[in-house]
Amino acid sequence: MWGTVIRPLLLVVLVSLCAWAQDLPRQMSEIVAANCLGCHGAAVRMSGLDLRTRESMLKGGKSGAALVPGDPMKSKIYRHAAGIDQPRMPPDKKLQDWQLTVVSRWIGTGAPLDKPVEAADTRKAMAAMEEKPISEEERQFWSFRPIGRPAPPAVVDVGWVRTPIDAFLRKTLEDHKLEPSPAAGKRVLARRAYLDVWGLPPTPAQVDAFVNDTRPDAWERLVDQLLASPRYGERWGSHWLDLVRYADSGGFEYDRDRPDAWRYRDWVIQAIASDMPYDLFARLQLAGDEIAPDDRNALIATGFLRHGLDHNVKSEMTRMDELDDLVVTTSNSFLGVTVGCARCHNHKFDPIPQKDYYRIQAVFFSTKNHDVPLVEEEAARRFKRENERIDDLEKPLKDAAEALKKPYRDRKMAEERARLPEYVREALRTPAEKRTEGQKLNVIQVEKTRNFSEADVVASMSDEDRARLGDIERQIKKLEGARPERLPSAMAIGEGGPKPDPSYFLYRGSPDSKGSLMRPGVLSVVARQEPEFPPPPPGARSSYRRKAFAEWLTSRGNPLFARVMVNRIWQHHFGEGIVRTPSNFGKTGERPSHPELLDWLADEFIRKDYSMKAMHKLMLMSAAYQMSSDDNAAGIAADPENRFLWRMPRQRLEGEIIRDSMLAVSGTLDEKAGGPGVFPFIDPSLFQGSSGRAWAGKPDSDPSTWRRSIYIHSKRSIPLPMLDVFDKPDGISSCPRRNRSTIAPQALILMNNSFVRFEAKQFAKRVEREAGADPGRQVELAFALAFQRAPDAAEKATAVKFLDGGGESLADFCQAIFNSNEFVYAP
Repeated sequence: MWGTVIRPLLLVVLVSLCAWAQDLPRQMSEIVAANCLGCHGAAVRMSGLDLRTRESMLKGGKSGAALVPGDPMKSKIYRHAAGIDQPRMPPDKKLQDWQLTVVSRWIGTGAPLDKPVEAADTRKAMAAMEEKPISEEERQFWSFRPIGRPAPPAVVDVGWVRTPIDAFLRKTLEDHKLEPSPAAGKRVLARRAYLDVWGLPPTPAQVDAFVNDTRPDAWERLVDQLLASPRYGERWGSHWLDLVRYADSGGFEYDRDRPDAWRYRDWVIQAIASDMPYDLFARLQLAGDEIAPDDRNALIATGFLRHGLDHNVKSEMTRMDELDDLVVTTSNSFLGVTVGCARCHNHKFDPIPQKDYYRIQAVFFSTKNHDVPLVEEEAARRFKRENERIDDLEKPLKDAAEALKKPYRDRKMAEERARLPEYVREALRTPAEKRTEGQKLNVIQVEKTRNFSEADVVASMSDEDRARLGDIERQIKKLEGARPERLPSAMAIGEGGPKPDPSYFLYRGSPDSKGSLMRPGVLSVVARQEPEFPPPPPGARSSYRRKAFAEWLTSRGNPLFARVMVNRIWQHHFGEGIVRTPSNFGKTGERPSHPELLDWLADEFIRKDYSMKAMHKLMLMSAAYQMSSDDNAAGIAADPENRFLWRMPRQRLEGEIIRDSMLAVSGTLDEKAGGPGVFPFIDPSLFQGSSGRAWAGKPDSDPSTWRRSIYIHSKRSIPLPMLDVFDKPDGISSCPRRNRSTIAPQALILMNNSFVRFEAKQFAKRVEREAGADPGRQVELAFALAFQRAPDAAEKATAVKFLDGGGESLADFCQAIFNSNEFVYAP
């Protein structure tokens, strides 16, 4: 009986399975057509992979075969679809379980596919990737709305309000039943303001002058005095240099020095110190060569676009990476949005289409690095002619030297290659244009890791050839010594001419997958009307696209420009921005704690003609800035993060300001401004063995190194340890806000670093010189210089007792001051 029932059932199952297996090719074709051919089909073949036929799957792409019939777990097409290998494919959605089952079963049955997979409308699907409409709701997100002018609110405690800023803050405090901290004392205010505006502590005489000034406008006079000094430009210039990833070297493995990068640094300092309007400040950095092509300072300003990394290998992809750096740094710095997230797809969170990314990229696509001699044209021509003359004389000598060394180098190379595996030797024998991706990688690895140097080649030469080589090298050295000194130059940006290079929409961000030709554009979500990009004027040397973009960027129609900058200024004065994510005003960033205040400040910034000094003064004159930083129980309980600003936040000083403060209080600070960077001492063991990197460090006792830290040569691969440990940015990417780490190496470097110890001894010498031998007076002077206050009775008694120990106790005491929280924090 059971057999009578089971046999028909088995027959039904077998027939169903057979039909299902026969249907696998159709189902597989549908899955591939719907999910894969947009990037791996007739029009686009990312990574060289075509998935339309069984044969093309077997051939594979740059990563090898995509299909191993009969074995799903060895087939890349399955492993990436299932997420076993990364990245998961397709990248924008996950295949359903039944689809993965079809892929696995199809491969397991031998991957039958009798005809090519056809995508019904690939071009239409690809074109759809280039379009993303922006809704009115998306335009109404807080940061994309036009800037308003909210009226300062009415408050109960009118007497506390000194500026409109205070009205907004006091209203929030009253709404949350919080009281502001009392006003800080004048000595505290003096230390706070000098460190904030100059980045240096005030001298005892400067503090006393302010404390003893009884005029009602004494604070305003001090603020004006600080803002009028070149020291202000040095302090606030460093904030901007963080943002634009400034460095004096190119990064990556070789990290070659950039001997003229400092001119951009000096331009920034001078522009800020002179209160250049922020809109002009921005326009010159983006398009100085198009705005004022004959103005050397305008050309230097375009160094903003030159401070990305130097790629060691030039290719279409590295060029795309260079352009990405320009798009990302520009959008982060001036717009405060993460446009870079739209390089490969529409932004996942913000209304930034991928097309916007490539329209902005088109603005910069024709740019070329351009080192501009800062001399008269005739001097530049003479320099070029003389160098060409020496090059012509050196060429036959260099060719002769290479001819002498080549057979010996080839012999060394042959000996080394004989020890390599056969597959590597095969890669080396294969002509470069015919090598697979794997063979190319093998060749690169061999060339990078060869076990002999040029010195070994020379050592293996015969005595006769070595003598001839020595004679040739002496002649070359003599010619090199006759070269003219290098001309002063500006690291600038130019273009090849008025006709822009064509740029394209790239599907998935791949240069292998070009879409439509891109016209220059701006951020669609805030540009209801597309700005014009007019043709360049007659005789132009560039496309003038950057000038048009900069004019839109700084226009009133772009609400992000002013909002982002006033938030940055606020952040550096008050420790945190009104928006705590200063380069992310999008949906994944934080909302403003005081949105009406932010809009009022942005509108006021525009009304003040983008004067940064006007905004500084407005903030410093507020009652909020002049509050004490002391805690109180009610404030901590209700607002532990101080988002409503019921007290002035205490701020840890940056490493540069800690170092500069040591120089200032010890009396060794050299206030010389500008010029090439200096090289303080760095222990060579920290960078020995690095690809030819060098640091021309001077001893701590060398006065040439006693400059402000902004003038230290900034080499990406060799950070100054004292600055590095206190969170100085690495210069790789834009840094809108420094980390505030608290780690043991900070204390260790203040105790053990040779510079800190040297400055402690200089501090002790100054104290002894100015206070005499009396320990009590020494303690009072040390406190006045370092903390801008007198010691209390207990502090003085403890310090005097310590100084009675003799020996180097005064230097030890001065170093202990450097180690104190009071020294490394602004009050």
